[in-house]
Amino acid sequence: MDVISNMLSHMHVSGRATGLLTMQGDWAFESPESDEAVFHLISKGSLFVSFGEESVHLGKGDMILFTQGHKHVLGSAPSAPLVTFAEEDTRVRIHSVEDGEIFDAVKLGDGPETSIVCARFNLGQAASRHLSRSFPDRIIVHNANDKTTDLFDPLLRSIAEEAHSSSPGALVALDGMINVLFVHFMRRWLEYPTASHRGWLRGLQDPKIATALQLMHDMPAHEWSVQKLANAAGMSRSKFAARFADLIGEPPLKYLTSWRMVLAAQALESAPDRPLIDIAQSVGYQTEASFSVWFKRQFGKPPGAWRKDSSLQTSVRQKVS
Repeated sequence: MDVISNMLSHMHVSGRATGLLTMQGDWAFESPESDEAVFHLISKGSLFVSFGEESVHLGKGDMILFTQGHKHVLGSAPSAPLVTFAEEDTRVRIHSVEDGEIFDAVKLGDGPETSIVCARFNLGQAASRHLSRSFPDRIIVHNANDKTTDLFDPLLRSIAEEAHSSSPGALVALDGMINVLFVHFMRRWLEYPTASHRGWLRGLQDPKIATALQLMHDMPAHEWSVQKLANAAGMSRSKFAARFADLIGEPPLKYLTSWRMVLAAQALESAPDRPLIDIAQSVGYQTEASFSVWFKRQFGKPPGAWRKDSSLQTSVRQKVS
């Protein structure tokens, strides 16, 4: 499995639709600070996204993700008047779906129509936060051609249908579709190097460092040394170590340890009855003691406490749902 697919397969992100908006005339609305990542897909028309002193123009098929949930404004122009989306705001017609889970808002007016799909993604798990720490605060993926947009059309129609559906399981189906959007978004961004890529993303742009990354992801439990990785990359030990640290932001074996701990954390969450020694050995540690030391160093708690907390969180989510 290539490194990008490997990373995506371990990003256990949960997404939910929050808004289906159709806007005309002069309009703008503020997306407040959030502890979740905030996502927008422009399915029709165009708009401006403003954050701080900056503003970017997005068109049909473009997508933007605020990975840290920072406050921003979407509007027909950078200085357009704000729409509150309050029930008493006569400029907007709002249809609340499933007790406020989703806003289906329409603002009528003169001018071209812009449609937006809004969603939020929970990157709250420590493992996912580790994987996403190389992401910039905001990621923009521009539509390369109309074929990309055409691929979305059936999915967007299904999202709209499920958002208004009263059938059993509609919200579950809707969330699944939103997660498909996230995967497509991340694939598009990861596959095309940009100046905003950093950490392991920058490393993938260097063929020799990418070789070492691939090996660490393919065989995380192997007894890797800097020399072995340098040999595989066709470099001297010193040059390899320096280039890896420069591109990735940390030494090779520190990166390997972090990746091993991510895999271990997910094993603890997904297999509550699996023996700790088995998990330790699966990521390259022969004793529970040495494994526990490195796990606590990365996540701030020993493996047993991590597993217990994970089980409690799972039970709470199940009760809520």
